[in-house]
Amino acid sequence: MLRVVFDTVVFVRSLINPYGRWGELVFLHGDKYQLFVSPAVVEEIFQVLHRPIIVKKFRTDEYLSLETVVKLLENANLVKTTKITGGSRDLKDNKFLATAIAAKAHYLISEDRDLLDLKNFQNIKIVDCLGFLKTLRK
Repeated sequence: MLRVVFDTVVFVRSLINPYGRWGELVFLHGDKYQLFVSPAVVEEIFQVLHRPIIVKKFRTDEYLSLETVVKLLENANLVKTTKITGGSRDLKDNKFLATAIAAKAHYLISEDRDLLDLKNFQNIKIVDCLGFLKTLRK
Protein backbone atom coordinates (compact mmCIF):
# COMPACT_ATOMS: atom_id res chain seq x y z
CA MET A 1 0.00 0.00 0.00
CA LEU A 2 1.29 3.44 -0.90
CA ARG A 3 2.18 5.67 2.05
CA VAL A 4 1.29 9.32 1.39
CA VAL A 5 1.23 12.77 2.94
CA PHE A 6 -1.01 15.54 1.59
CA ASP A 7 -0.32 19.22 2.03
CA THR A 8 -3.13 21.44 3.32
CA VAL A 9 -4.09 22.70 -0.13
CA VAL A 10 -5.18 19.22 -1.20
CA PHE A 11 -7.79 19.10 1.58
CA VAL A 12 -8.95 22.67 1.01
CA ARG A 13 -9.39 22.16 -2.72
CA SER A 14 -11.18 18.85 -2.16
CA LEU A 15 -13.85 20.72 -0.22
CA ILE A 16 -14.06 23.66 -2.59
CA ASN A 17 -14.40 21.33 -5.57
CA PRO A 18 -15.32 17.85 -4.27
CA TYR A 19 -15.98 16.58 -7.79
CA GLY A 20 -12.64 17.75 -9.17
CA ARG A 21 -9.28 15.99 -9.04
CA TRP A 22 -8.70 16.87 -5.37
CA GLY A 23 -12.08 15.54 -4.32
CA GLU A 24 -11.49 12.41 -6.38
CA LEU A 25 -8.18 11.85 -4.61
CA VAL A 26 -9.45 12.54 -1.09
CA PHE A 27 -12.97 11.09 -1.29
CA LEU A 28 -12.84 8.33 -3.90
CA HIS A 29 -9.39 6.79 -3.77
CA GLY A 30 -8.74 6.60 -0.03
CA ASP A 31 -8.62 2.81 -0.16
CA LYS A 32 -5.58 2.91 -2.46
CA TYR A 33 -3.18 4.59 -0.05
CA GLN A 34 -2.36 5.05 3.62
CA LEU A 35 -2.59 8.66 4.71
CA PHE A 36 -0.07 9.95 7.25
CA VAL A 37 -0.24 13.17 9.25
CA SER A 38 1.65 14.80 12.08
CA PRO A 39 0.34 17.10 14.81
CA ALA A 40 1.75 20.14 12.98
CA VAL A 41 0.08 19.16 9.72
CA VAL A 42 -3.30 18.49 11.37
CA GLU A 43 -3.11 21.80 13.21
CA GLU A 44 -2.50 23.72 9.98
CA ILE A 45 -5.26 21.87 8.13
CA PHE A 46 -7.82 22.71 10.82
CA GLN A 47 -6.69 26.33 11.04
CA VAL A 48 -7.07 26.82 7.31
CA LEU A 49 -10.31 24.84 6.97
CA HIS A 50 -11.96 26.99 9.63
CA ARG A 51 -11.10 30.34 8.05
CA PRO A 52 -14.43 32.03 7.23
CA ILE A 53 -13.28 33.00 3.74
CA ILE A 54 -12.44 29.36 3.00
CA VAL A 55 -15.61 27.93 4.56
CA LYS A 56 -17.75 30.17 2.32
CA LYS A 57 -16.19 28.50 -0.73
CA PHE A 58 -16.98 24.92 0.30
CA ARG A 59 -19.30 23.12 -2.10
CA THR A 60 -20.06 19.94 -0.26
CA ASP A 61 -22.83 17.45 -0.02
CA GLU A 62 -23.77 14.92 2.63
CA TYR A 63 -20.86 12.58 1.84
CA LEU A 64 -18.20 14.99 0.61
CA SER A 65 -17.99 17.37 3.52
CA LEU A 66 -15.79 18.89 6.19
CA GLU A 67 -17.00 16.13 8.51
CA THR A 68 -15.72 13.55 6.03
CA VAL A 69 -12.31 15.25 5.98
CA VAL A 70 -12.28 15.31 9.78
CA LYS A 71 -12.99 11.56 9.84
CA LEU A 72 -10.21 10.96 7.32
CA LEU A 73 -7.78 12.90 9.48
CA GLU A 74 -8.92 11.07 12.61
CA ASN A 75 -8.29 7.74 10.86
CA ALA A 76 -4.97 8.78 9.34
CA ASN A 77 -1.75 7.39 10.73
CA LEU A 78 -0.21 9.89 13.14
CA VAL A 79 3.57 10.23 13.23
CA LYS A 80 5.92 12.26 15.38
CA THR A 81 8.36 14.41 13.47
CA THR A 82 11.74 15.91 14.09
CA LYS A 83 13.08 19.16 12.72
CA ILE A 84 14.72 18.84 9.33
CA THR A 85 17.43 20.90 7.73
CA GLY A 86 17.32 21.98 4.14
CA GLY A 87 14.11 21.15 2.39
CA SER A 88 11.71 23.71 1.03
CA ARG A 89 12.45 27.32 0.13
CA ASP A 90 9.50 28.13 2.37
CA LEU A 91 10.45 26.84 5.80
CA LYS A 92 6.76 26.57 6.79
CA ASP A 93 6.46 23.74 4.25
CA ASN A 94 9.12 21.67 5.99
CA LYS A 95 6.42 20.23 8.28
CA PHE A 96 5.13 18.25 5.28
CA LEU A 97 8.60 17.00 4.42
CA ALA A 98 9.25 16.06 8.05
CA THR A 99 5.93 14.20 8.16
CA ALA A 100 6.74 12.34 4.96
CA ILE A 101 10.15 11.34 6.32
CA ALA A 102 8.70 10.13 9.63
CA ALA A 103 6.01 8.19 7.76
CA LYS A 104 8.50 6.65 5.36
CA ALA A 105 6.11 7.94 2.71
CA HIS A 106 6.34 7.06 -0.93
CA TYR A 107 4.67 10.31 -1.99
CA LEU A 108 4.07 13.84 -0.80
CA ILE A 109 1.16 15.32 -2.74
CA SER A 110 1.20 19.09 -3.00
CA GLU A 111 0.12 21.98 -5.17
CA ASP A 112 2.83 24.24 -3.72
CA ARG A 113 5.67 25.18 -6.10
CA ASP A 114 8.11 25.39 -3.18
CA LEU A 115 7.60 21.67 -2.60
CA LEU A 116 6.93 20.56 -6.18
CA ASP A 117 10.17 22.08 -7.43
CA LEU A 118 12.06 19.65 -5.18
CA LYS A 119 10.53 16.71 -7.13
CA ASN A 120 12.13 14.28 -4.70
CA PHE A 121 13.31 14.62 -1.12
CA GLN A 122 15.08 11.79 0.67
CA ASN A 123 13.59 9.26 -1.75
CA ILE A 124 10.07 10.66 -1.35
CA LYS A 125 8.43 11.61 -4.64
CA ILE A 126 6.79 15.03 -4.56
CA VAL A 127 3.99 15.30 -7.09
CA ASP A 128 0.86 17.31 -7.69
CA CYS A 129 -2.60 15.84 -7.37
CA LEU A 130 -3.01 15.06 -11.05
CA GLY A 131 0.35 13.28 -11.14
CA PHE A 132 -0.60 11.14 -8.16
CA LEU A 133 -4.02 10.37 -9.63
CA LYS A 134 -2.29 9.08 -12.76
CA THR A 135 -0.26 6.74 -10.54
CA LEU A 136 -3.39 5.51 -8.77
CA ARG A 137 -5.28 4.95 -12.01
CA LYS A 138 -2.58 2.63 -13.43
